[in-house]
Amino acid sequence: MGERFTGSGRRIFKAGYRWYRKSEPLKQGDEMMNDIVTDRPDKIHAETIIIGGGVVGCSIAYELASRGQDVLLVERSAIAGGTSCAAAGMLAADSEDFSHPLMAKLAKQSRQLLHEQQMLMATLSKVEVGLQRQGFLTPFRSYSELSNYKDNRKSTLSSDEVWWDRYAVQQEASWLNRDTYGAYYRPYESEVLPVHLTKAYAECAQAMGARVMEGIQDIRVQVNEYGVQGITTSIGEMTCRHVVIAAGLQSEELLRHLNLSLPVWSVKGEIAAVQFSAEHARYRPDRTVYAEDIYIVPKANGEVWLGATSLPGRTDLNVSVQGVQKLLTAATHWVPGMKEAQFLRAWAGVRPTTPDGLPYIGACKSISGLFTAFGHYRNGILLSAITGRLIAELLAGKSSEELGIEALSPERLNRKGVVQ
Repeated sequence: MGERFTGSGRRIFKAGYRWYRKSEPLKQGDEMMNDIVTDRPDKIHAETIIIGGGVVGCSIAYELASRGQDVLLVERSAIAGGTSCAAAGMLAADSEDFSHPLMAKLAKQSRQLLHEQQMLMATLSKVEVGLQRQGFLTPFRSYSELSNYKDNRKSTLSSDEVWWDRYAVQQEASWLNRDTYGAYYRPYESEVLPVHLTKAYAECAQAMGARVMEGIQDIRVQVNEYGVQGITTSIGEMTCRHVVIAAGLQSEELLRHLNLSLPVWSVKGEIAAVQFSAEHARYRPDRTVYAEDIYIVPKANGEVWLGATSLPGRTDLNVSVQGVQKLLTAATHWVPGMKEAQFLRAWAGVRPTTPDGLPYIGACKSISGLFTAFGHYRNGILLSAITGRLIAELLAGKSSEELGIEALSPERLNRKGVVQ
């Protein structure tokens, strides 16, 4: 029997494949095994079951629990064990170039909401999310590069952006390449430690009454002519009124068993981490560099993350020499002192994107009680807070039309004839 501790003082216990969450912390000497054995899976019921323990699923659990809803989150491996653990954690609402105006709007709302949530989460969880709000820099090598950037950018430039010329760059960011022509400074951008954020969402949801189960295999959604009835799993059946599918790349397969086609494509990305010694601390960036060919993210844990490559169609988690070399070359161009940093590690993750580049967020109108929240591509961390809020509003009875998110409808591609 294993034991897992959460910052809220609550515990999750595991016995074989059976999980049981105590609503209050146990004292030393309590008969834990008796509690586990008597909690049979066929008695598990929740108003809403969320499938997927990444940042989006955990954010939904947090939002629902904060509203007093009866929620159960099930994850096939571990919380933050998938795409969320491979992200860079940038809340780049102004720097990211969104192809759809709705995405730009939601990104700004989500960044603000996450900042507000972070203050409450700090009181419910001991996990530090590593929120840093120093702003981002987008640098340019020449006037021509700047001009091309403006011409090719789909999103409009924000009124909050500040242009730094060569002199301002040298004054404000002396660690940046001295040949830099200029840079946009976006003061409201921020970033977090993605795994910490995901676990904080999960722990805070638990603190407010949600149940969380990890290591649940063979998940299938059960429906009949009346809609969602629950799920079957490796440990038995669980009943509910609503199911929210937030399982990233695995979501497509879950829906395929219900004869729904919501395709996602995999895009692999590689990230490297470095660290500056005290001797070379003056070379360390104090703001995120969000350039066309690289992002350089100084993290709250003292590391600096460099990302990310983009390899469509790849699903492996291997890190290539070529990928790391590309990241280090680009990073060293913008921050010449990077060559003095110590290389720590590199990792890879697979991002789920959709044919039209928009996530599937909404109710599946063909199956009553079924909702989706996946396909966020490279903006899962950024959009996690607003996705949780939107799903909670939908479960409360609001429509996609009322919320202004019809463009994200799960079955939109079928209506457009993209998917048959």
